[in-house]
This record gives sequence, C-alpha cells and structure tokens, in this order.
Amino acid sequence: MIVTIDMICLRLGKKGLDVLLIKRHNPERPDVGKWAIPGGFVFEHDMTSQGGEPADHDFDSARRRICRQKVHTYPHYISEPMVDGNPKRDVAGWSVSISHYALMNRQNISQIANAGVPECQMQWVPLEDVLSSQYELAFDHQDMIALAWKKLRAAVEYTSVALFLLDEEFLVADIIAAYSAFGVDINRMTVKRRLIESGVVVSANKIASTNKGKGGKPAQVYKLNENCVTYFQTCLRG
Repeated sequence: MIVTIDMICLRLGKKGLDVLLIKRHNPERPDVGKWAIPGGFVFEHDMTSQGGEPADHDFDSARRRICRQKVHTYPHYISEPMVDGNPKRDVAGWSVSISHYALMNRQNISQIANAGVPECQMQWVPLEDVLSSQYELAFDHQDMIALAWKKLRAAVEYTSVALFLLDEEFLVADIIAAYSAFGVDINRMTVKRRLIESGVVVSANKIASTNKGKGGKPAQVYKLNENCVTYFQTCLRG
C-alpha cells in the first residue's frame, strides 16, 4: 500500500488566501506536468544501501522530512491529519493520503522563496482560483484542497487558528486582516474583548516603530499567549 503525506500550504495573499502548488516532474509517476499539493511517500524500508532514503522512524519524522524536501520550511501551524484513500487514486494500487492544511507566516514564506525553486516548478496561486477549477491538479488534489478549506473555514470563528498566519508578533490591524481573508469581518472592539481581554493574545511589551493605531497613536504589539489553538465557547462574532 502506498502512503503519502500531503501539505495544503496556505498564506495571506494580496487578495485573500494563496495555496502553494508544485509541478510534478517524475515521468515514471502519474500526472507528470500537472500542478499538485506538495507531498511525498512514507518510507517503510531502509533503502540507503541502494542510494535511497532511510526508513521513517515515525509519522512526525516522515512529515518533517517531506516538509524539508518539498516545502523547504516547517509550517507555523499544521492541522490534525485528514485521512482518505482508495484503490483508484494512484495507478500503482491502493493509496492512502494523510493530508494537513498548513498555515505559513512570513518567515515560512521567506524560507520557501530562498530555497531557489523556479516559479515554473513551485508557485503560490490564489486559493479562489483553485477552488473554481482554474487549475488542473493531479490526482484528487482539488477535492483535498476543497475539503481542507471547508474544515479550516468552519474552524476560524470558533478558534484562534487564523492567528497562525501571522508572524510571532503582530498588530491589531494584522488580526483584522487575517480574519478578513476568511470573509470574517471583526473590529477592534471584538479583538479587544474576545482576544486581548480573554488572554488569547497578550502584549509583547513593545510599540510598533512605524505603524500607527487608531487615532494615529503608536500601535501596541501583541503575540499569542500560547503556541496552540484556543477554542472559543461561542462564535467570534457572537
């Protein structure tokens, strides 16, 4: 059985969310030349004696290796796994995909850009274009992206997951922009009441050097209180 780990990598783009795609180039594998989600095989056997890869010790080591080889960074946030499979998605036989949606901050994006992969082989594209079938993707990757978007969008208003698209330190304006990318309109009062006063985000004890907050006042810099997703008892806009 073929087991793959696939990463649906998302970033904040100029007009919403972007998703990272790579061009398939191995002529010995299906759908060569098509765009696809970054991913790779889980290695069950040690192939170093034949010039190949060692066996993966566990799921996390396989995931980290695939991120290093295909994404060139380790995402700021990785979702719980989504598992699917059938005997038809790969011509080689039964295939199981363990996929995640992965949220990238500016440091992740810079590491990807600095990896030196040409744009014809790897590029960020608007998520909306992928969901509207403007790209012909390999295997069932369009369905996987659509499922990931459905799960992520459902989680946004009930968790702090959108904040993992931001850098380690951010402004209130950045929080508002992150939620706006999901079509969730929140204001500064909502941020103050639901995120700051609740302790989801805390002061970084510094003032932004250039950005100004409401009324032209120096903007306070914030950070996540904990490096894990917080679940809200009620909808963020409630």
